[in-house]
Amino acid sequence: MDLVGRPVPDGRLMLLSGEDVALKNQAGRNQVILFWATWCSHSRSVIASFEDLARTYASRGDTDFYAVNLDKNQDLDLVKDRIKAQELTTVTHVFSGNDTQDEAYLALQGNHVPYAVFIDQRSIVRYVGLGVSGLEEFIEARFGRS
Repeated sequence: MDLVGRPVPDGRLMLLSGEDVALKNQAGRNQVILFWATWCSHSRSVIASFEDLARTYASRGDTDFYAVNLDKNQDLDLVKDRIKAQELTTVTHVFSGNDTQDEAYLALQGNHVPYAVFIDQRSIVRYVGLGVSGLEEFIEARFGRS
């Protein structure tokens, strides 16, 4: 089933801080989500590009950027080291420790890494794709250049 144009399905983001965010309870805010993993070599450059994208649009004030890591629980220190080493400070970090069984990843029909999703302010999925380049083009078309 194609998610684009449909209401966001049930699912939760487990923030690295321990907080829970329900995908459906974010009406009024855009959600930009990137699923990535330290075990995926392509994710290294994509997560850096996602951070740059978040920095570009952070001043909008109505859009949240979530970097959902799909590593296993025992790799948490590796994830934290990668976040620090790559200075990923603008995005909100999500980590359930459930690998590709992450609740939000499954709810949003993830089947590749890196995988990107854009959910609009009305909680409608507007974009799904691999990597960040298509996501960046989508956001530019939607918001214009910042």
